[in-house]
Order: sequence, then C-alpha cells, then structure tokens
Amino acid sequence: MISDKKAGELLHLAESAALLAGAHLRNRRGEWRGVTAATGHDVKIAADRHSEALIVEQLAASGIALYSEEAGAIDTKRTARRSKKAAGPLWIIDPLDGSLNYHQGIPLCCVSIALYEGARPILGVVYDFNHDEMFCGLAGRGAWLNHNPVEPSRTELVSRAVLATGFPVRTDFSGPALSKFVGEVQGFRKVRLLGSAALSLCYVACGRVDAYREDGIMFWDVAAGCAVVEAAGGTVSVEKYEHPTSPVHVLATNGRLPSDEIRES
Repeated sequence: MISDKKAGELLHLAESAALLAGAHLRNRRGEWRGVTAATGHDVKIAADRHSEALIVEQLAASGIALYSEEAGAIDTKRTARRSKKAAGPLWIIDPLDGSLNYHQGIPLCCVSIALYEGARPILGVVYDFNHDEMFCGLAGRGAWLNHNPVEPSRTELVSRAVLATGFPVRTDFSGPALSKFVGEVQGFRKVRLLGSAALSLCYVACGRVDAYREDGIMFWDVAAGCAVVEAAGGTVSVEKYEHPTSPVHVLATNGRLPSDEIRES
C-alpha cells in the first residue's frame, strides 16, 4: 500500500515526466509527426515512441513496474511475476493520447500517466502541452488544473448536459450500430468528440463537459483521466477491466447526472 506521503512524491514525479515529454512533443512536432504504422482506423506516429522513452526514463526512478501503450510491460522482471489481477502498484502510460490530432496539427492531444494498485487509482496526470494545461488528481486529496482546485459541473438533467464520447479503433460503423449510437446520445444537449479520451475525462473533472462515455476503449487511454475525475469528486464506472490491455466500457459523470439515463438516453 502506497502511503499518502509517497503518493504525493510520485505525483510530482509523474508531473515532471509529463512536462518533459510534453515540451518535446510541442517543440519537435515537425520531426516527430511522421506515420510509422497505419492499420484500419489506427495510426501510429514517431512521437508515440519518442514520448514514451522520455517518460519511462523519468518514472524508472520510482522502482515501480510500468505498462505503456507502445512497449507494453517495460519492467520485465517485475511484471513477469504479476498475475492479471495483481494488486501491486503499476504505472499505466499513454505517451501521446490523440496521435492523429497531433499528426494533423489539431491541438487536442496530451501526455497521460496514471498510477494504479490493481483496479484502484492512486493518481492521474494529463498534460495538454498545446495549451500548457496540467490536470492532476490524487485519490482522497482532490484534483487540480495548473495547481488550482477543480470540481465537476452541477448539471443534474441529461437534457441540459454536454456529453464527450468517441469511436475506438474497433468501433462497428455499420448502419444499425450507428443508429443505435445516435439513439443513445440524442437526449443530451450537445455531444462532443474531441479525439482524446484523456482530455475528455479531464473536461468532466473541471466542469467543461458533464459526462463522458465510450465502449471498447483501451484502458491506457482512460486510466489517468478516470483517476482525475474520481479525485475531483465525479463518478466513474469502468466495466470489464482486468489488465492494462483490456478494452473497457467507461462512464464518467459529474456525480449528479443519473447514470442509468446516460446509458439509456
């Protein structure tokens, strides 16, 4: 079990790693935006690997095992002894959430770093390097934007709420599936697709949007954002989580909207 004091130290470490990677992503965009792989709706660019290397080098000082979107389990000796449901601490890293946005020059992308013990979030750090916005959350202590406390909105009606969502790479884009999606979200005042799950969740935490939902999203995409929402006082439901490689169903709200109506709206 990580103590409160240790968690605070690790939060500062994660912030430093995110700032370093974010600065490089911002300043070296011209060098790093090239596509290295493209499969279906998924795109990988050089920036993902470069950012990952910087983050891993910083977090390695903690002695805690790491799992990153690009390289998977990085600390092999530690992770080899972990079962899928082990409760030991684990860094979960998405070195660049919103890779296509980054490649296209759309300023909605970020560095995402989380620390979990099993399925329990300890902390989350999401750095929007384009706007120099650092979202942080520490379980039981609160959430902050550039070190100023944040909290979710007070919207109570779905008809007055703004929903953030997205289409994961495995999304079924058939006519019936899209019709079902429209039926599920049409009750909201507005719907926004930002192209970054981590930022979408942080926008719930600070009240810019009222809820976020996405089915079949990879856990590394949402781990840090979920931690920030919970720390801010919102509610988070993550279904089907077993391991960082798990596709999950996520619903995060301001804590005031009726969750059942969001699923059925």
